Amino acid sequence: MDRLNKGKRCTVFYAAWQMQCCGTPFSVGDKVEWTVLSNNAFNSPVDIGKIDYCYDAHYTERDKVMAFEGSVEEIKILYHKFIPSKDNNSLIAVSGKLSGTKAVNGWEDNIGDMKVVGYVVYLSDCVLNDNI
Repeated sequence: MDRLNKGKRCTVFYAAWQMQCCGTPFSVGDKVEWTVLSNNAFNSPVDIGKIDYCYDAHYTERDKVMAFEGSVEEIKILYHKFIPSKDNNSLIAVSGKLSGTKAVNGWEDNIGDMKVVGYVVYLSDCVLNDNI
């Protein structure tokens, strides 16, 4: 594996549905090994800062998936409030918030009318390999 960002933070977005489907719970202090994609312009009405990678265990184009490992330093749960689109039957995220936590398992509680959509995970000692 190639060392990337040694001593610097990397930020990964981990969608809640991926954790619920086949993810492994993790906590601050854990060393994790994930498959990721380069950030594909994740959109949120909440300022979540720069996302370097997005966790993905289901992507079918294996040549675009990279093996990633790092040490979890901080976790923030991302909540979105949704309203129906006027143009079609989809829902649109219109607001939300970030909330710090020490551990996640995919089944965190929603807050009022805001739904858990995922986790912004800050990691150190990042290792990335584009050949998995």
